[in-house]
Amino acid sequence: MSARELECSCGRGPGVVRGKWYGVRSYLHLFYEDCTGATGGDGSSPHGAWAPLIWKVTFSTGTLFLLAGVAALATGSLLPPKLEGVTAGEFVVLDAQAARYNRALGTCRLVGTALCAAAGALGAV
Repeated sequence: MSARELECSCGRGPGVVRGKWYGVRSYLHLFYEDCTGATGGDGSSPHGAWAPLIWKVTFSTGTLFLLAGVAALATGSLLPPKLEGVTAGEFVVLDAQAARYNRALGTCRLVGTALCAAAGALGAV
């Protein structure tokens, strides 16, 4: 074996038994099975420990956003709106509390949509 093959060989794979190769292996097999998982000179992975941590944080945040977004969408969509205008004879009385309630339902729908979109973006990443 050449010095490069010894450097990349991690001793893994189906064709390796106690450091000896059996069968026909190509250069691409060596590269994709052994060299991509090879560690640096100090024993650390080339990508470091950040990749799994970032993946877990992104997945957890996306799941949290999705659950909160679905809850907000359900709240805004399933609760019935209140009547804002009450007629008393010829006069129309505006119920300010009902108007605030209806705006809050609209805000819930908007926030739920934004959170679901953010969860989708995190899922795509």
